[in-house]
Amino acid sequence: MSENILQMLNSSTPTFCFTQIDGSTYNYCLESNGRVNTHDFKLGEEHEVARRDGSKVMVTYTLESENVLSQVIRQPDGKQSYFRRVFGDKETTMTIRMDGTDIEAKIYYELAE
Repeated sequence: MSENILQMLNSSTPTFCFTQIDGSTYNYCLESNGRVNTHDFKLGEEHEVARRDGSKVMVTYTLESENVLSQVIRQPDGKQSYFRRVFGDKETTMTIRMDGTDIEAKIYYELAE
């Protein structure tokens, strides 16, 4: 990973939320560096999402348990990224893995009120 990307990640304080709209539809919202990215989704259904750079990826969310949400992002080249969020009372841990690498990243979020 380049130094520029690492510096951006270390200086960023993103805020995200998942909101249930109705019985089967959810909204994901991510605010970072003054930019907002949002999309609606249904669990288990792959859907297209535009990234901040304008490229399109296919995303699928599944609920593993009451407090564990998994997300698979399929790139146009077929490679996949795996995000697993474990929600606690006051914190969330997100684990990220990518096809073609043995590296795993963990990001820790605190509850913002």
